[in-house]
Amino acid sequence: MPKKEPIRKVNAVVCAYFVHTGHLTKEEAKEMSGLGDDAFEEAYAKAGNVFAKIGSEPDNGVNKLFNHLAHEVDEYMKHISGYGIA
Repeated sequence: MPKKEPIRKVNAVVCAYFVHTGHLTKEEAKEMSGLGDDAFEEAYAKAGNVFAKIGSEPDNGVNKLFNHLAHEVDEYMKHISGYGIA
């Protein structure tokens, strides 16, 4: 996997999350991510998982957002640092 690809995928999940909240269009998020169609659709699905979990726990705020995002992007982060953190 090219060195920048996992970083783009992490960014894509974050951007796609904001599509699910109505703050970005899917096209805007895809453009911001710099990914191709298939990779972005994977990120979009992961963001949907995050949104579904946050939607069921709306009072838990940004901490839950980051916890669920971390779960969805952990695989990509391991490609960046080998440990799951940058």
